[in-house]
Amino acid sequence: MSAVYLPVLSCAAFAANEARWLKKNPGKERLLMQRAVAGIVEATLIQLGRKPRVVLVLAGKGKNGADAILTGCALGGKLIILLADGEPAGELAKAALAKARRNGAHVLTWQNKVIPELPEPTVILDGILGTGFRGTLEPKLRSLLKWSESISGLRVAIDVPSGVSDHRHSPCFRADLTVSIGCLKAPLLLPAVAKSAGRIRVVDIEIPLKTEGQRCVTRNVLGRLTFPRDARTEKREQGRVLIVGGSRTMPGAVIMNAEAALRSGAGLVTVAVPSAIHAKAALMLPEAMWVPLKLGQTSLPTEVEALAHRADTVLFGSGLGTNGITLASSTARSTSGIAVLDADALNPKVIHDARGAAQRILLPHAGEFLRMTGKRATPEAAHVAAKKLRAIIVLKGPLTVVTDGDSLTYIPFGGPVLARGGSGDLLAGIVSSVVARRRILKMTPLQATIAAVTWHALAADWLTQHKGETAVRTTQLLDGLSPTLRTR
Repeated sequence: MSAVYLPVLSCAAFAANEARWLKKNPGKERLLMQRAVAGIVEATLIQLGRKPRVVLVLAGKGKNGADAILTGCALGGKLIILLADGEPAGELAKAALAKARRNGAHVLTWQNKVIPELPEPTVILDGILGTGFRGTLEPKLRSLLKWSESISGLRVAIDVPSGVSDHRHSPCFRADLTVSIGCLKAPLLLPAVAKSAGRIRVVDIEIPLKTEGQRCVTRNVLGRLTFPRDARTEKREQGRVLIVGGSRTMPGAVIMNAEAALRSGAGLVTVAVPSAIHAKAALMLPEAMWVPLKLGQTSLPTEVEALAHRADTVLFGSGLGTNGITLASSTARSTSGIAVLDADALNPKVIHDARGAAQRILLPHAGEFLRMTGKRATPEAAHVAAKKLRAIIVLKGPLTVVTDGDSLTYIPFGGPVLARGGSGDLLAGIVSSVVARRRILKMTPLQATIAAVTWHALAADWLTQHKGETAVRTTQLLDGLSPTLRTR
């Protein structure tokens, strides 16, 4: 049965779990390999956005090499296999290579020199060394890793980049994408390894594992979002969201907040914005209700304050600017439901003023985290801060993490397509919407937050797959929200 969460484990701990499972389920090793290969293929094609023309496999002698060879066969295109250290040793690896040869693969052996007339690959699969690697790299393998740097193409590491293990991380294969098998391997979280791992994805091969403390999500966390709405539901049951933000010079952020909240299912969205942008904003998104704020207003009008008391979630901070801190504090003090703080609201005073809310959800990137805590942004620091503040913190980054001070959850989706202005504003709107619907979705605030962050990241992957990572606009991510749920 597919899991919602998978643990963070050392390479040795996962290997021990896998060995115990195989002992109880003899003859299932090939099944696990098939599941791993299917996940690697899916992650590769999502990133690539097309079928590869040429696949180069760098294969070692063991199971990691077998995974790489079978992935190359499944991807299609012209297959070239470069054996790193001679013919495979294990039965599964031998069978994988035999299958590739039957399929017409061109097989070469590394001899410490550049392979002549190698066609430019679309994908390079790293299956040289697995998680069981010990000791030091042999000179032959060092030269292969160095030579591989000269080859262009999407670089995919299987399980961990070759050269990485629980005890070593240099030198290693430089990957654009690393697909960890069975769980999130702990060495991939080391800063020294992260530079070489690229985007991290995790494949569930359905070995039951305990998830305590650190974990990562799978796409199954979206399960409740895919359920049909109750036939007799009413708009107020689908979440009431109040958004306070924007300024004359930064109107876009709050508009993206509102559009994201609407597109992700909120039943009622009300937005309080400066009067200078009120009319244009209302025309752009007529589904929302728009309330004008006077220029320089430092406290919420009575009617907006009443809305803040009734709303399921109140999102504030986006586009306010530093001059809006007083208004953010007023909003924080007025919030009775769940307060979602983003951007300019991520200020120690504002966070303190929101302590009367039912829950506080903070959405900092690294710079904002430093501003609000005085600490460098790390998952461990976020965990400590969340516990101290009794808040949920979403620490945004290449591998976003969600923590409430008890659990720490990594989101192994999304990627550099999100490294553009506005992606955080969309995330804030989606979080506010899903958390506002938490009761009808039968979720806790933490569960709803994790689901929302995962949904945002998977929509980013949809955008990467269908439009690429360069010639796109941030708001196009919203077009991936529906397909992500419907194809789950």
